[in-house]
Amino acid sequence: MGTFEDLKNLLGVGNAVVPATAQRRTAVQRASSWLVGWVVFLSSGFVASVLLNSAWVDCDIGVNASANLGSLVVASTVMATVSTSVWALMRWATGRRRLLTPFLLTTATGILLLWPFMAFWHAPDGYPVSTCPPDNVPPWWPTWLPL
Repeated sequence: MGTFEDLKNLLGVGNAVVPATAQRRTAVQRASSWLVGWVVFLSSGFVASVLLNSAWVDCDIGVNASANLGSLVVASTVMATVSTSVWALMRWATGRRRLLTPFLLTTATGILLLWPFMAFWHAPDGYPVSTCPPDNVPPWWPTWLPL
C-alpha cells in the first residue's frame, strides 16, 4: 500500500515534477483544443448567417442587405456562442484528452440547433411577405420540418 505522498505524486498534485514531454503534450492538446474551439465558433456562425441570409433573400425580407446586417450579425453571433459553449461542455463531458468525440457531438448538436435558430429568426411575426407564402417559409426549407 502506498503512502499519501505516493498518491499525490501519482495524481500530479503537490511538488511532483512533471516531465518535459508531458508538459509539451499538454500544451499541444490545449492549443489544438483552442484551435478546434475557434473553428467551431467561426464555422457555426458562418453557416447560420448563410442559411438565414438565404431565407431572407428568397423571401424578400428587409429593405436591403445593409439593413439586415445588424440582425444577421446578432443572430450568427448567438449561434456561434451557443455552439462554442456546447463545444466546451462536450469537451468537459468526454474528457479533456479527446478532440474527435466532442467535435462530432458538437457538430451534431449544431445541426440540431439550426432548426430552432431558423424558427426564431427566419421572418418576423406578421411580416408581409408575398414571395414565400404561407407563413414566410423559404421554398428550399424541408416541408416535414415546421418553422
